[in-house]
Amino acid sequence: MKNSVLFWAFLFLTGCAMGGGKQDSSNIYSAPPVGSNIELKTALTVPGGETRVYLQRGVVVTKKALDRYYPSCNFELKKLSETDRTIQPEAFLVVRVQPQTSEIVYHPQPLQLAGLRSAGMDGSGRPMIMRALHLWIGSDRQPDVMRLTCRGGLDDMAWASPPSIDAMRQALGGYASLILP
Repeated sequence: MKNSVLFWAFLFLTGCAMGGGKQDSSNIYSAPPVGSNIELKTALTVPGGETRVYLQRGVVVTKKALDRYYPSCNFELKKLSETDRTIQPEAFLVVRVQPQTSEIVYHPQPLQLAGLRSAGMDGSGRPMIMRALHLWIGSDRQPDVMRLTCRGGLDDMAWASPPSIDAMRQALGGYASLILP
């Protein structure tokens, strides 16, 4: 928890220090600002029983096929439905940017029930985490479209980073453009 707070404090201070200059789209600490646009160019289908459609390396992937060690993005709807739904092409305005850190729990096989262990992927006890950015978006025409979430790859706590703007754009491919103000 302490490392997470320090990371996001560093991210905030680095962002403040950058001033009004041009953003470096390859910098992992340079998040898209409020006022950016996500221009969806191609309709995306959210499968029934899901609230998200995932994009990675410029193609739509299922949650099961997602490579958690590589940057990805997903569009998210507010409400769950049992039927497929389509997000139509539109320019969505980014109204809020929210950093997120998720600790990933890993249970080595076979599952040990006799004792408790700290769950690190490499057995060291260090947690694996994923850093992400929630880009909250607004639309009068499609009010159920809630946000675009882009995440960096799953990694050791010391090395995990949020996705750069370039990595976000690569994940979105030709489906959507991330346009900074």
